[in-house]
Amino acid sequence: MHVSNTLIMAVVAAMLGLNIAIGYMAFSEPPDYSVNIAPNTQQVYQGDSGAYSVDLSSLRGYSSQIRLRVTQAPEGVDAYFENNVTQLASSQNTSLKMSFKVAKDAPAGLNDIIIEANGGGLVHKITGKINIVGTGRVVVNIVNFWFYPTNLTIRKGTEVLWINKDPTGHTATANDRTWDSKLLQQNQEYVFKFDKVGAYQYYCVPHPQMIAQVKVVD
Repeated sequence: MHVSNTLIMAVVAAMLGLNIAIGYMAFSEPPDYSVNIAPNTQQVYQGDSGAYSVDLSSLRGYSSQIRLRVTQAPEGVDAYFENNVTQLASSQNTSLKMSFKVAKDAPAGLNDIIIEANGGGLVHKITGKINIVGTGRVVVNIVNFWFYPTNLTIRKGTEVLWINKDPTGHTATANDRTWDSKLLQQNQEYVFKFDKVGAYQYYCVPHPQMIAQVKVVD
């Protein structure tokens, strides 16, 4: 009887240990990796170029070959990796350089650039931003009761051209009324030249929920 009790206790202990191990495995997080882009936002003039650092970090013992690619870039921006493949070992950090070139006629405004990382089928995406600074005449389209681009950065001395693409009349009116397009009907235009550095908020008088900003830099 003593032997039987000992055997039963051993079996119970083994089963308990197995259950704990299974529970730990069920709730523990699997190996993974993180992707970050630096700097997150870059400001670049039309016709200029720049680069991002795409940083990869192993999490919980992850180890695999990582392949990077640009899945979305703003219009007029050529973004590419000179080397887009790296081996990420357990507890390791590494970085790859992503370069970009902005065409002289690329639309000004704040845009997303999306990068996809694929490590053995484990896919992550990271979004950076490119703020393209207008240097010539910049177009703002009024479409679907909104200004595009909404947040615009331009160099001092740049003209902004607003075009109303809606069948409804709109205005582009500075908050302090220093400039005002008056009511623009469909396909009508308004031009204003910004000669002073600063941030200029504006809106549509008939539709005050339509708000936007022009930032002027040297």
